[in-house]
Amino acid sequence: MLELNGHSVVSSEVLSDRDIEQFDETGLLKVKQAFAPETAAEIRSLLWERFAKWGITRGAPETWQSLDAATIRNVMKSTRRVRSLPAIYNNHSDAIASQLTRSNDIEKVKPLLLLTFSGQHEHIEDEVVPSKIWHLDTPNLVNGAIAGVIALGFVNHVRPGGGGTMVVAGSHRFFNASTSAVTSKIAKRKLRKHRYFSELFSKGTANRDRFLEQAECVEDIEVKVVELTGEPGDVYFVNGSLLHTLTRNYLDDPRMMIRGFYQSPKLAEYYQDYFRKSS
Repeated sequence: MLELNGHSVVSSEVLSDRDIEQFDETGLLKVKQAFAPETAAEIRSLLWERFAKWGITRGAPETWQSLDAATIRNVMKSTRRVRSLPAIYNNHSDAIASQLTRSNDIEKVKPLLLLTFSGQHEHIEDEVVPSKIWHLDTPNLVNGAIAGVIALGFVNHVRPGGGGTMVVAGSHRFFNASTSAVTSKIAKRKLRKHRYFSELFSKGTANRDRFLEQAECVEDIEVKVVELTGEPGDVYFVNGSLLHTLTRNYLDDPRMMIRGFYQSPKLAEYYQDYFRKSS
């Protein structure tokens, strides 16, 4: 195992206790070639074939940057059904998710394609580290129980500034001792009371690079913004309760990733209880 910017890069087939400890502390774990790079290449080829229908050409960003928002939405719709996306789920990834959730009874949710074209995201703030759209995918469950693990697989090479998701490593730990579930909205409201998060969420904060460059200690928890980058076949396993956001793609290649999600039994129980009380 290697250390990279405060999080782990795993190449072995079995997670060590230290790997799991790192995931528990930071909320993320990077695994090199967790699915076959050849499968990633197959998906890329299929996507470019579909893009051609809209006049989009590989290596020519002007062919998509000139398209209006409605056309881009249609392009995105055309990629909803892409074969090989389930490759994010395999024996290796399943075993890792089971170790991280401490459960052999996890449910695999239908995978999605994440696609970010450069020059086509006016709704995302033009900032090195965005101040908006920070959210959780799952609530923080009682006593720090893991609701689920997101598997973010790289279809193409996503470099810094290329639209990769940004996360706040360690942010899931602020509610580990909570006696009730904490939703995304509530979590943001409570986190905003801390200077670090108040400045992160403020558009008026200058020198936003520092969130990527420096870790800070808040309530004895080390937090740091991490930009998720990687090569085809790499996968980030991310705690679903980790604070994260969308970013702009400033490079000439679209960001192509697969989002899988391993739902733990605890999350299913939470939703069953929630809807029972709401009915």
